[in-house]
Amino acid sequence: MPKSSNSDSFWIRHLLRRAGFGASPEDLQHYLKLGYEGTVEELLHPESVNDDALNHKLKLQAFDYTNIDDLQRWWTYRMLSTKRPLVEKMTLFWHGHFATSDRKVKNPYAMYVQNMLFRKLCMGNFHEMLLAVSKDPAMIVWLDNQQNRKGKPNENYAREIMELFTMGIGNYTEKDIKEAARAFTGWQAPATGFFFSKGQHDYGEKTFLGETGKFNGDDIVRILVAQKATSNFLARKLCKFFVADAPDEALVQRIGQVYMDSNYNIKSMLRAIFTDDVFLSNKSYHAKIKSPAEFVIGTLKLLQINELDAGIPQAMEKMGQSLFKPPNVKGWDGGPAWIATDKMMQRFNFAAKMSTGRFNEVLKQSTPLQIVEKQGLNNSREIVEYFLALMLDSDVPASTQKRLITYVASDINGNPVDRIPDEKTLDAKLRGLTHLIMTLPTYQLS
Repeated sequence: MPKSSNSDSFWIRHLLRRAGFGASPEDLQHYLKLGYEGTVEELLHPESVNDDALNHKLKLQAFDYTNIDDLQRWWTYRMLSTKRPLVEKMTLFWHGHFATSDRKVKNPYAMYVQNMLFRKLCMGNFHEMLLAVSKDPAMIVWLDNQQNRKGKPNENYAREIMELFTMGIGNYTEKDIKEAARAFTGWQAPATGFFFSKGQHDYGEKTFLGETGKFNGDDIVRILVAQKATSNFLARKLCKFFVADAPDEALVQRIGQVYMDSNYNIKSMLRAIFTDDVFLSNKSYHAKIKSPAEFVIGTLKLLQINELDAGIPQAMEKMGQSLFKPPNVKGWDGGPAWIATDKMMQRFNFAAKMSTGRFNEVLKQSTPLQIVEKQGLNNSREIVEYFLALMLDSDVPASTQKRLITYVASDINGNPVDRIPDEKTLDAKLRGLTHLIMTLPTYQLS
C-alpha cells in the first residue's frame, strides 16, 4: 500500500471506488471537506443531495425507454453524472442479485420499471425489496410465474427466490420449493402491471420451512427474510460486492448479524461495511477486480469527461457486462471472470480507444494535455507522479514509475530529451501514458 494510506484522503478515494464509480478531482474535493465519516453519511443519505443537474441532463437527451440501446445509455449517464453514487452502485448490485435479462423479457420499458424499483428501494428494508421484486412484471416474465397456476404450479421463481435471492443452496428441500410454488400461484404480470388472479391461486394449506398455513407469496417472502441463512447469504454477497472478491468470513458474520438486529435494513448493513476495520485495511484495498462498469465509468471520471459517446455501453458489453442483459439468472460471476484473456483484450482495446480519441466525442472534452496544462505540470516526473496518484493512488513499484518517467522524457522515437519539444509530441506522449497506466495490473483493481 502507498505511504499515504493512513490519510483520510486515501480512504475516501478507496470508499468512492467501492461505494460509487470513483470520483473526478472536483468531486473528490467535495468529499475531502466532509471527511471520511461525513462522506459515508452523505452517501447513505442521498435524499440530502441535490441531483437536479443529472435530471436536467437526462431530459435533454430525450431517451426512449422502450429502446434497449437508449436504456443502456440512460443508465451509464446516471452512473457517470449522479451526485448520489451509492444509489447507482446499489442499483447495479440489485441488478446482479435479482438478475433479469431483456433477452427473455423482451420489454425494455419493463426493465426500466424494474431498474427504477431497485433505485427506489436500494438502501431500504430487504423485506420490502423482496416483496416488490416478487411482484415486478419483468421478474414474473423472466422466471415464468405467468405460467404458475393452481393445479399446475411452475417452480422456477420458488426455486430461485431461495437459491439465489435469499438462503442459498442447502437450506431448503424440494418439498419447500413445491409448497412455495403453490403459494405464488396467480401472481401474474399483464401489460398493466402486477395482477393477482384469484381464480389461479391455490388457497390450500402449505408447509414451508417448518411453518404451516394457507400461505400466499407474501407469507413466503415474510418467512424467507427472517431466516438466519438469508442474513449470511445477503451479507456475503454485499461483502463480495463492496469489500473483496474473497471476503473475510468474520466480517460476513458481523454484517449478517446487523441484518438481523436492524430488522433487515440494508442501509445499516452498508454503514457497518464501510466503517469496519476490514474495509479500511489492506485486506480490502485493491482486493477487488473492477467490473466493466467500474473500469469504464471510473476512467471517464478520472479523466474529467462529462459526456458519453454512444459506443460506451457496447464497450462495456465486450468486456463482459451488458446492462439489462446479465448472462443468466445467477448474474455475472465477477472476480477473475472479469479479466479472462478475451475480456482483458477488450479492456486494452478500450484503453487504446480512449488514449487515441477513437471514441467520437469522449476525448474532445478533456485530454491528458489539457489536464497537464490545468495542473501546471512542468516536467516528466511531475506528470507521471500526478497521473499515478490520480489513477492508481501511486500504488505501483518504483521501477514502474521510473519506466514511465523515462517514456515521457523521450521523443516520439524513444530517444531521451531534456524537454518535449512541441505540443503535438507532448499530447501523443500523455495519451500514451494514460494508455500504459490503464493496462497496468493494479488499474484493474478497485
